[in-house]
Amino acid sequence: MNQLLEEKLVVGAKVKLGKNYCEHAGCIKDEGVVIELIEGHFEYDNGLYTEDQVAPAIYNETSKDFDSIFHLFGNDFEYFLDCEILS
Repeated sequence: MNQLLEEKLVVGAKVKLGKNYCEHAGCIKDEGVVIELIEGHFEYDNGLYTEDQVAPAIYNETSKDFDSIFHLFGNDFEYFLDCEILS
């Protein structure tokens, strides 16, 4: 299931946020909102040096930074809950 979600949650995918997800994430007003994943850029420190990585993400206007699919739905997509992939 996790690998299947990761294969489908790519740049350009549209995800409808579910009620349970929004309650868990603290964004109840966003229930039913459709987000479109874009290419997010992240700095990754591997212990020796910092490198740039790219991942499907949304831009968070509040933090002025990207939230990757792993920030949004958990490293194992355990927070995907009742969200729905539309594309």
